[in-house]
Amino acid sequence: MSDKDLSNFLKKIEQLNQIAELIKNNPSKKLLLSKCKNHDEVIKLTSQWGFDIGKRWGEY
Repeated sequence: MSDKDLSNFLKKIEQLNQIAELIKNNPSKKLLLSKCKNHDEVIKLTSQWGFDIGKRWGEY
């Protein structure tokens, strides 16, 4: 894994942790996330919240 890929990987983990904290403290966002039917819907929703978690570490 290159340094760039590692950096992007760690950034994604950080964002996933932020999403977990966000939905833990916000029942309405948790409900919206729970209604997602597939990966693409999750990516679209979390993008609206300002997150960028759609790419795998080697895709950047």
